[in-house]
Amino acid sequence: MANIRVRPNGIIQYDIHIYGERFRETSGMPATPKNLKIAKATIKQINAEIDLNTFQYRDYFPDSKKVELFEQLQRDKYPDRFYPYFDDFAKKWLAQQAPKWKNSYRKTVERNVHHYLIPFFGNTLINEIYLNQLDQFRKQLTEMEKEDGSRTLSNARVNNILWPLISIMIVAAEEFKFDYPFSRYRALREQKADSSPMTLQEVKRFLDYVEPEWYDYFLLRFMTGMRSCEVHGLQLKHIDFDHRLIKVRQNMVNGEVTDVKTPKSRRDLPINDILSSSLERITATLFEPDDFLFTNDAGEPLDTRYIGKQVWHPTLKRAGLKTRRPYETRHTAAVLHLAAHENPLYVSQLLGHSNTRLLFEIYAPYVFNAARNDGSAFSDLMRSGGVVKPD
Repeated sequence: MANIRVRPNGIIQYDIHIYGERFRETSGMPATPKNLKIAKATIKQINAEIDLNTFQYRDYFPDSKKVELFEQLQRDKYPDRFYPYFDDFAKKWLAQQAPKWKNSYRKTVERNVHHYLIPFFGNTLINEIYLNQLDQFRKQLTEMEKEDGSRTLSNARVNNILWPLISIMIVAAEEFKFDYPFSRYRALREQKADSSPMTLQEVKRFLDYVEPEWYDYFLLRFMTGMRSCEVHGLQLKHIDFDHRLIKVRQNMVNGEVTDVKTPKSRRDLPINDILSSSLERITATLFEPDDFLFTNDAGEPLDTRYIGKQVWHPTLKRAGLKTRRPYETRHTAAVLHLAAHENPLYVSQLLGHSNTRLLFEIYAPYVFNAARNDGSAFSDLMRSGGVVKPD
């Protein structure tokens, strides 16, 4: 049962006896008549839930160090419940699914489950998780803020955190024969980041200011549109000088070699004369087929975060160019190829896209500017034909 007490310092304290243990928690409220009334209402609710065997310590004291003790005592008291607790089932689900995933993806899902989902849902029976709890949890995630007041987690990141919960509940509902509770759930709308490809003049300026040892690295990225992980996974055996091809076969992600992202990502890129000279410089000191084309000072494969923080952004700053993601080298390659009137199908294959639709959806406005196809030629035609009066 639960009661309230007033400490010598005049602060109201909750005193709860349950499962053979005594739990004391401060309310933080001075013992005024109004606060005593609030505390008594809380105690009445707690006692009602204890009688119904629905009391959850974390619902009232989520930041208490005693939550873990209470939940362990609760499980010891009722070990034979038909439905498992969320954390037990989530760990079982992870163990079953992990062999299907790449290590980098597995680590992301495990982090979402252990860092976000289990702390919130862990001590809830799997069949007692409902949509309103998901909504409450998602609200907490979206309201997290950085020191500057901006959101900590984007809508895309929140959706990414919630995906394992959805999957876990689908599997649990099927296994334990209860109604799936999230049929009305809708993911948050995600706003894709705007592309910010460089102009040809900006590419030249960047390459003029980049440190000499990184010139060929970025030249390759600007000319091929390869992803960071694809470039970092390139080994000597992937450069075919005889047939003038770069064979994109693997990624380097978090220090591990993995398969490329999709079947279309597995592709052969032509080596033109500019790239041929660049690649000859890069490979001149490589001898073994498994030697990586690009490494850090310790001779280890490159890390995407290192490139962004130590090379890309400092170079942008020195060159006086606006801040943008390193991924924009890929967008830049697409725009410049299209502006040079390369066949869109060839450009799609170069980037590893499944079709040309993405090219026109994302890059069309930038291509018009880069190729100076902004309608001015049509305007000149109309003027020369006398349709429009001269200014």
